[in-house]
Amino acid sequence: MAADISGLTRIRDKEKVIATLTSAFIDYPKLTKGFPERGRRAIAVEATLRFYVAYCMRYGRAYALNEKCQGAVVIIPSSRRKGSKLKYMIAGSYSKRYKNALLRLTEEEQRIRIELFNEMDQMETEIKFPSKYIYVNFLGVKPEYQGLGNGRAMMEKIIDYSKGMNLPVMLFTNEPKDVEFYQSMGFKIMGITSSRKFEFINIYLVRS
Repeated sequence: MAADISGLTRIRDKEKVIATLTSAFIDYPKLTKGFPERGRRAIAVEATLRFYVAYCMRYGRAYALNEKCQGAVVIIPSSRRKGSKLKYMIAGSYSKRYKNALLRLTEEEQRIRIELFNEMDQMETEIKFPSKYIYVNFLGVKPEYQGLGNGRAMMEKIIDYSKGMNLPVMLFTNEPKDVEFYQSMGFKIMGITSSRKFEFINIYLVRS
């Protein structure tokens, strides 16, 4: 990736990013069907974030408005999105803390988690992506700081950065109520896919 994003603070501490995003995503719709009990869902969220945040911070970057990391955004260029076992190993996705989180899940919960993300991968194949783009893998704000403009401020900086790179920005959300938020910043819906097993939708948006 090019130079760091002006107006945002790059966060290199994975634990700080994971803690922020875990608090933001604990009640995310795609997980509530598979993990209806909140305490069990928190473990599944932690395991998922430990795996993917490690990868994205190795091949992309994590940012916040400041070092307090009250909200975080994790981006990755499209050319680096596709993972492999070797790349995951290099990134530290299979860390001891990730494995420990998995061990706290029952065998059935681990199976559900695998099914969920396998289905999400399949759902994504239904979307036609641009040839090159900046992907917002995660954008989350701690609950106590939501509604204060933190998410918008981070996204506006990402958009400015993408303009300088002459690349579109892509992301998806499971929350229909978030679509208006992204549309207010110029994003357009490029596709909607539905989970047959876990009863959620992925709404893909792009800003050219």
